[in-house]
Amino acid sequence: MKRAKKYPFLKLQRQRFSLHFSNQSSINGLPAEHDFYRWMWHALQHRFRRAEISLILLDEEAARAYNRDYRGKDYATNVLSFAFNEGEIFPDQFSDGLYGDLVICPQVVLKEAAEQGKTPEQHFAHLTLHGTLHLMGYDHIDEAEAEIMETLETRLLNQLGYPNPYV
Repeated sequence: MKRAKKYPFLKLQRQRFSLHFSNQSSINGLPAEHDFYRWMWHALQHRFRRAEISLILLDEEAARAYNRDYRGKDYATNVLSFAFNEGEIFPDQFSDGLYGDLVICPQVVLKEAAEQGKTPEQHFAHLTLHGTLHLMGYDHIDEAEAEIMETLETRLLNQLGYPNPYV
């Protein structure tokens, strides 16, 4: 009988992508860390040799403070992205990877999901991918950039089995 080859896929995957997850939200029933990991990995896997992302889930008051302090907007938003290398030059050990932080406010995500007729899982998946794409350099400031980003989001979500979030 032939022995199956051992392929250390998960070990290699964990070497390429590290997620530092912290749920500081008071909301129960949120997606698990492995869900966020899977959504991010799907966006990252073919584009970076190495990625390290911190994801923190914060209640509205704390998320509002981040949005106010870093963007000058005094309200809680669904997702905030902070790219480590945005506009700066770093040593070579950081040149082959993506490093950044995401802040997600579950209360805003759940409220938007209800308003838009989406399941919470669909909306969390979408906003996690959306924030990850921001870390990767995608934006939606002008119409052309928005179309590129939305097309990519829709394709990635479809590959994960989720519907188009923009319909």
